[in-house]
Amino acid sequence: MEYAGVSERARATLASQVFGLLAFSLLFTAGGAYLAPYLGPGAFWLALVGSFGGLIALYFLKEKSPINLGLFYLFSMAEGLLLGLVVETYLARGMGMVVLNAAATTAALVLALSAYAWTTKRDLAGLGSLLTVALLGVIIASLVNLLLLHAPLVSLVISAATAIIFSGFILVDMQRLREAKGGTGDAIMFAIAIYLDIFNLFLSLLQIFGFLSGREE
Repeated sequence: MEYAGVSERARATLASQVFGLLAFSLLFTAGGAYLAPYLGPGAFWLALVGSFGGLIALYFLKEKSPINLGLFYLFSMAEGLLLGLVVETYLARGMGMVVLNAAATTAALVLALSAYAWTTKRDLAGLGSLLTVALLGVIIASLVNLLLLHAPLVSLVISAATAIIFSGFILVDMQRLREAKGGTGDAIMFAIAIYLDIFNLFLSLLQIFGFLSGREE
């Protein structure tokens, strides 16, 4: 019983660390999104370097505190720069409500999916490999559409598939977190995985709502 109690405390500690990291990452993401319009085209390259550089560095330094925390928040701010550039294009076209609807839908889905993943007794681990293959297929389809087809309807289908895939990843990663225990390095890697799930879900929903809004006009 004592061992089980220690295990449960370890899991609870890891989960609280992850959710705390995610909460703070939102502040850095918001900061990056605010700065993006003022940086102009350079924000895109800063976002790419910060995102990929931060991820690569974290792979090797995830246990090196406080460097790992700095890299995580650098990654969050870089993603915020990218988000700011995307959102700015919608705001410039008078589609602020599209952004709000996408954000609200993302929040509702994340809460619902997380609650299910945290409470269900069903093992969702098997979905991981299927979702990875599906994501690879979506990436290939996106490249084909970008380079050859240029079809808006295909873009809508790809966005819908992407939303479904990252909804699935939220289920898988949340259940993995529920069962895991570890240190700060593990908490950061879990936080990045869930952060990217939410980020990509939001972007896909933004594209869907944007397409539907354009169709209605």
